[in-house]
Amino acid sequence: MRAAARLTAIAVLVVAALAGCVRLTADTRVSDDDTFTQVAIIATTPQARTQLKSMTDVDLGDLTSVITSSQGYLALAKQYPDQVTVEDYADGDLTGVKITATNLPLTEFASSFSQVTAQFPFAGEASLTHTGDTYVVSIPSGELADGLKQAGISAGQLELLGGSIDVALTFSFPGLVESATVGTVDGKTVTLGLADLASGKDITIVAGAAQQMNWQPWLMWGGIGLALLVIVGGATALIVQDVRRHRTSALPRPDAAAGSAPSGPGVIITTEDATDEDASP
Repeated sequence: MRAAARLTAIAVLVVAALAGCVRLTADTRVSDDDTFTQVAIIATTPQARTQLKSMTDVDLGDLTSVITSSQGYLALAKQYPDQVTVEDYADGDLTGVKITATNLPLTEFASSFSQVTAQFPFAGEASLTHTGDTYVVSIPSGELADGLKQAGISAGQLELLGGSIDVALTFSFPGLVESATVGTVDGKTVTLGLADLASGKDITIVAGAAQQMNWQPWLMWGGIGLALLVIVGGATALIVQDVRRHRTSALPRPDAAAGSAPSGPGVIITTEDATDEDASP
């Protein structure tokens, strides 16, 4: 019965998310000193909370109290009192909580991540480890795929409606992302949307542990700049050639006939000139 209630809750929340009634975002930034900082927002509209409570026993009316009274949060807050905070969040009709974990060791990632997904079981227990020269994030497949089947919503439909779904888990690393089984990769960052979490696949992300420069944007803008220089340079050369062509006169230059005697009406030929001409072979 409890498992069925959870699947029903997921289905309701997914439908609510499609209507813009749920916001679940988590931005996790991993540092090269084996710590991470995570900022998560969990918020719903009154309509979504009412719908969820009427169909299940889940009450999201006071997320702040729910989270701050959980064993996971109490353990983290006790060990890192100045590094974990929970505060009320509001954006229009969306109200909920903002959870901030600052510079926690990697060993606490699973506990921190569970605080975000406990109310919305989109994924299983996650891990973040430093393996060799890489950081590896592992997120086992959760119950979301089953919940979607129960709601009659396919992953393809989620893709089509991706623009209206405010669910995103973002991971940023010191180095470039080497691989990700799902999600959108952008240099050092991977973003997982609802369709990725609903794929029913285990999620694995591998990224460099050392600081790396993401040259792709520089190369792209450098290529654009070079193309502009070529275009502008070519246009300038054509303009210069055109100006020179219009300035060129069809008349001979004054010195074009240098070394030859002038001739024509009104021109007097001196004796020296005539003698020089006669002396020439």
